[in-house]
Amino acid sequence: MAGDEMKSFEDPKVLGYVRKIQRVATAKQPPLASAQTGWTMAWVHLIIWNSFKSVYFYADRYEKDDFQNYVDYALLSAQFLIGHHDTEEQHLFPIIEKRIPGSMEHNEAQHQSFLKELGQLVDYLKSARPETFDATKYRAQVDAMLLAMVEHLADELDTLAPSELLKHFTEKELAVINESTEKAARDHEEPSKMLPFILQNLPPGSPFPPAPKFVTGFVGPWVLYWKYRPLWKYTTYPSKPVLSISVPE
Repeated sequence: MAGDEMKSFEDPKVLGYVRKIQRVATAKQPPLASAQTGWTMAWVHLIIWNSFKSVYFYADRYEKDDFQNYVDYALLSAQFLIGHHDTEEQHLFPIIEKRIPGSMEHNEAQHQSFLKELGQLVDYLKSARPETFDATKYRAQVDAMLLAMVEHLADELDTLAPSELLKHFTEKELAVINESTEKAARDHEEPSKMLPFILQNLPPGSPFPPAPKFVTGFVGPWVLYWKYRPLWKYTTYPSKPVLSISVPE
């Protein structure tokens, strides 16, 4: 990618889990609700992967006198992961667990496996100042949780596979579950912050989020972009690049 400091994101085991996620994140949204559950999760998981990678990359490359914008973006990336997990544990997992007892225990255990490290990462970012922030320390904290995080993001998709869900739910039931879960995710997000964040942490032309082109091609990158525009230079795929370097593929 960019040098030895990025080797954690090039680890074959880590990349193996990422490829597993990518296989579920197909270019076209599946027509059936049973497949849309995992498909949506896979794309969200790629946003998490890409945003963490970009924060990691820019840890010692942020612009001079722009530290606060970098840290705000780093916190947003961590909070996106936390919000995603909260939505799952409060709105999705309980419904599935009630119908399929024990099915979500592994997912919840994996959440716990890196929750402490994630909390420490957030605390470090919240307390960070330009004169005290240490890119090496920050990266070491990410390294401590990265493998467990991507393993969970990949393994979770197995429990949401259509073949598993359809053993216990109808397509109609899954459509209702998907809609309520997505609504819960949207309800705690600020659109002017989250839509630009999502769009710029996926490759251009991605089918996610599955919204009208007017939203993904105009509202997100133009109307909502400006409120938090100083943050977006640090995304993986900035729609308006301003830096001389970019996050390697």
